[in-house]
Amino acid sequence: MPDTTRRPKFEFADGLRAVAALSVAVFHATAFTGHTGDVDESLPALARIVEIGDYAVPVFIVLSGYVLMLPVARTEGYALRGGVWKYIGRRARRILPPYYASLALFLVLIALIPVLQNPHDTAWDNKIPVTAGGLVSHLLLVHNWSPGWIYQINGPAWSVATEWHIYFLMPLVLLPLCRLLNPWLMLVVALAMGPAITSLFPSAGSGNYWFIGLFALGMIAALLTVRGTRDVRWLGWAAAGVFAVAVLWTILDAPDGRLAEIASETLVGAAVAMGLVAMGRAATAEKRSVGRRVFEWRPLVNVGLWSYSIYLIHSPLLGLANLMLLPLGLPTLAHWLVMVFLVLPVVLAVCRVFFLLVERRFTTSHQQREFTRDSGRTTGRTGPERPHALET
Repeated sequence: MPDTTRRPKFEFADGLRAVAALSVAVFHATAFTGHTGDVDESLPALARIVEIGDYAVPVFIVLSGYVLMLPVARTEGYALRGGVWKYIGRRARRILPPYYASLALFLVLIALIPVLQNPHDTAWDNKIPVTAGGLVSHLLLVHNWSPGWIYQINGPAWSVATEWHIYFLMPLVLLPLCRLLNPWLMLVVALAMGPAITSLFPSAGSGNYWFIGLFALGMIAALLTVRGTRDVRWLGWAAAGVFAVAVLWTILDAPDGRLAEIASETLVGAAVAMGLVAMGRAATAEKRSVGRRVFEWRPLVNVGLWSYSIYLIHSPLLGLANLMLLPLGLPTLAHWLVMVFLVLPVVLAVCRVFFLLVERRFTTSHQQREFTRDSGRTTGRTGPERPHALET
């Protein structure tokens, strides 16, 4: 008999992805405004507020652990559908083709556009020159192992390499720990593993391997969503409170140094994990909540479907736009307004085109259904809605 159990739709995950992607895009638009340090010197309060967008990557990592663990949490013995290698194959198909397409695109742009080939005292300077080691390491997804490679070509792509490595740890380390010990001890080990790697191998600190613990927080959130029984109505407000603490920390006294960075990003990860449990349990019970109302807003859900394209494509395009604006000699505030309210929308449109031409071919069945449903809304034709769990 086929499984006809209705599973909840976790659209809030797509909405949260959208918020994270747009936040990091605004953060990078600010970082690329003018020459290095211009915004920090002229608009320090704005720079601190916008820096909250730098927490987008921890949000993505927790979400990744959550989404990948949801189907596993429903099985006996924490089994991966199809086994380890099919899981790796699914992850490779989803992540790698768009990544390599974006890498090729920006290598071509750097080769063809002279202004991208030379430093101009901007945030673009550490993306060039493209060295042989930088290129090979990007192809092998190990560019996060060296400070000299990590930001070449496309700065945000370092986190793709880190997440790719964590994908292997899930079946080889994290899930076995869940089976042999228990999920909470797995979380303790994962939270300790990243700082240990950073201490033992300082050059690997570039890879932010404390994200292993954040990924594990997402896994625990998925387990509590699927298997939890206690009342968690308070958890959403607790998540908001913890995130507010991290935001205030950033605005009032930006975390400085590796330990402060680990602590602040783990704090954000814990807040996101708690929020996911609260929204996931509400979705399972078919109850509306404040979090679900915010993150399941259809425009956000739609943007979340192509948030990976935003993350892959936006940064070098913002860098190019800033270099083209420099000769105008705009005041810093005017330059920032142009970057955020004129340039960024154009960049997002290019990201959307990249999604349609490249990434869409490699999306999950869940994302394809959601995209088709949203496209149907715009044309007036909608197909039947199918209940689903979030798929990866």
